[in-house]
Amino acid sequence: MTCTLVQSAFNPLRQFLVIVLLLVAFCANAQPDFVTNPSEKTDTNLIKTYLLRSRDLLDTHHDSSYYYLNQALIKSYNIKWSKGIISALTELGFWYYGSNTDLSIKYSNLALSEYYGRNSDNFSNVLYRLYNILAKAYETRGMVDSSAHYFYLMNDVIEEGKIPVKSYFALSLYTQLAYFWLNTNWDINGGYIEPTQYFISKAKIADEAMRKDSITELSFVSYSLQGAYYSSIGNEDSSRYYYLEYMKLRQKHKISNVTWDAATLLNIAETYLNQNQPGKAIEYINRELALKDALGTNVRYLVMGYLYLCKAYYLQKDYTRSVSTFEEVWQHYDRNDFQNKEMIDACQVAADAYAKLGILSKALEYKDIYMRLKDSLMKQDKIDMMNRLQIKYRISEKDKALAQQKLATTEAENRVRQRNVWIAGISFITLSVLALFLLWQRSNRHKQHLQQEKINSFQQQMEIAQLNATIAGEERERARIARELHDGIGGLMAGARMNFEMVKRNHHLENSNDYQDGLHLLEEASSELRKTAHNMMPEILLQEGLVVAVEYFCRKVGNNSPTRIHFQTMGKPRSFAPQFELTIYRVIQELVHNIIKHAKATEAMVQIGFSDAIFDVTVEDNGIGMPENILLTAKGIGLKSIADRIKAINGTMQIQNPPENGTSIYIEVVLKPENQA
Repeated sequence: MTCTLVQSAFNPLRQFLVIVLLLVAFCANAQPDFVTNPSEKTDTNLIKTYLLRSRDLLDTHHDSSYYYLNQALIKSYNIKWSKGIISALTELGFWYYGSNTDLSIKYSNLALSEYYGRNSDNFSNVLYRLYNILAKAYETRGMVDSSAHYFYLMNDVIEEGKIPVKSYFALSLYTQLAYFWLNTNWDINGGYIEPTQYFISKAKIADEAMRKDSITELSFVSYSLQGAYYSSIGNEDSSRYYYLEYMKLRQKHKISNVTWDAATLLNIAETYLNQNQPGKAIEYINRELALKDALGTNVRYLVMGYLYLCKAYYLQKDYTRSVSTFEEVWQHYDRNDFQNKEMIDACQVAADAYAKLGILSKALEYKDIYMRLKDSLMKQDKIDMMNRLQIKYRISEKDKALAQQKLATTEAENRVRQRNVWIAGISFITLSVLALFLLWQRSNRHKQHLQQEKINSFQQQMEIAQLNATIAGEERERARIARELHDGIGGLMAGARMNFEMVKRNHHLENSNDYQDGLHLLEEASSELRKTAHNMMPEILLQEGLVVAVEYFCRKVGNNSPTRIHFQTMGKPRSFAPQFELTIYRVIQELVHNIIKHAKATEAMVQIGFSDAIFDVTVEDNGIGMPENILLTAKGIGLKSIADRIKAINGTMQIQNPPENGTSIYIEVVLKPENQA
């Protein structure tokens, strides 16, 4: 509401540009990522066979169904058969519905693009099915406005005479529109009873007309709609009666559809929940959950079943089971795919259950989520939009009566059309200038972005150079201390030992225990001094290379500690630059020492992997593990030193704690020319 007058004037221009850019981007990406082979022999009959096999296997062998769909799409592109391409993409949209809403919407939109791009106006059944998939997918995502748009586009297909009014498709449309209004408007007495009853009555007429000719999977659906209607107005007994009658009639006529069966069982359970009879509700919920294998990847009804179970446990005052059931759904399923009434109600139940358990932080968290989801679905602009669509639908039935009046306005429209041509020309020139300005501005921003990337890259290089300088200084200091220990103090201790040996011979102290203990301690000190000097600057690394040095280090440490250290290599070993090998050796040395000191492990493994472009190190143990955020909270310098060394060679490090305890540290370095030997 704060837009200026100038901004308001340019809003249509901005909208037009956005639409043009979106169309260009969509056309550029409309072709799906399938590999085709034009030389492969195929024909339309084979493609039809694949599509039929896919439909037959959809409920029983979901993966096989996808395989035949994929093959049908590839072969349709090979021979450029429009009907096969559109049909395969449409069935892929339906295949993903119930398991991955985003992919369902993606493939349905691709099918729509192919439909309009290939002039397939005589393929109306598929167009109706595409609108149906998109309407249901957007309804599942809680995008009520988009869902309503496609539901009424389905109605347009029927009203335009492309599909008979007395047909399976018409019955399906009126059924879904009735459910749409029931599910979208929770309080049916709040002013939305008229459109709901209107579509229920049309569905009932279509249902009865269809049953005179044949029985289909939608037969008797008017009973289910009546049950939903009575539940919406709070008459749960009547609602349950119609749901049970619906089940009996389907069983009598041997009508089987697992999704309708699951939905009906949940609807009956809901009537018991609304009457505070959780025990009876759980009976029907468990019957619905028993259909898990038959539902396959269509997890929508499983999620709803678990959410109803959460509410039933709450009504039984079993708050612990209520929140555990809710958390299971919340953690294992994509909540963005289920932003509907059931999920919103479940968030409120979870908040109340946590409050009963005294976990107020969780209660507040889910109360906040409940309020945000509810506000999102109940925004007044969405309700107003749907009312306008409903009015449009009701008015469209009277369009024929207004045809003569439209003829009288033809001449006036022609004059307006001429004026619009001038306006369009001026608008085109203005848009062209605006487009050039936007392109110039985009180019300028791109240049600024590149400049900022160069600055960031230079800063990163400076930081790595500083780290390399620091590490190089540390290594020089280690080398100096190692020489001092070995040549200085080591020499002094060797001389002292020789003097002690002379004293032993001159004074015959071979049998003196104190003297022998002192001489033994001196020998151990000399040995430890040599080991320390060797660890600070291992000569074996410089002489034999990284693999031999690490293997020797692991064997030596394993022999002198309660932890067994295993070492292995993957790939063909190769040599690297001395500084690179020294950095890797220091990292492994520090990690192994950390295991010995802190992990309380009995087994550890060091693995080095070689490939053309990647060098990796894995260090694992079966100890007590370490916190996930150890790199942020560690106060010691050990892990910080390791992280700095890895960063200096442009590597990355991951720390994981497997479920069976222990710690796994994975280091990966992308090899560069300066790393080579």
